[in-house]
Amino acid sequence: MQRNELAYLSGGRRRVALAALAPMLIDGRLKLTHNGRLYAVTGATADDPLQEAALAQRSTLMEALDALAAHEVVVAVEADLLARRLAARRWPWSAPRPTAEGRALLEERTKERQPATIRIALDGVRGMSDDRLRRQFAGPSKEKGSLRGQGTGGWSSPDAAGGDFGGGGGSF
Repeated sequence: MQRNELAYLSGGRRRVALAALAPMLIDGRLKLTHNGRLYAVTGATADDPLQEAALAQRSTLMEALDALAAHEVVVAVEADLLARRLAARRWPWSAPRPTAEGRALLEERTKERQPATIRIALDGVRGMSDDRLRRQFAGPSKEKGSLRGQGTGGWSSPDAAGGDFGGGGGSF
């Protein structure tokens, strides 16, 4: 099985996009600007049509993953796996998932020692050995202690705020 097929069976369309994009960032054919946008290095070449599309991206990582996941190559991989009955839809509107035969092929490949590109296809972000790149693909995370989304409601007790000016907890 090829990288794109393994990636699709392991994690769907976005995993195929990740498996095409990540090796290009690792080997330096693609780089990120200081504000997180992709650009191709002069003279960079692609190994396949999906990587060719990746070289044309001038967006953030997440936008590039979305665009590549919708690429015709990924759609063709999905159709091929469905036709070979390695993936199937549980419901007409749901994303295809690996069948028992597809899972068996994946399990067989997972047991073997694999190069980094296949490891990323099989394991996704967890398969990346570069911590910095792994964090970039994982996306922004909420910082501990931020007021929004942490369940704190934005108010704290006077003790926690360091005085009576903390914005709450006291009586009016």
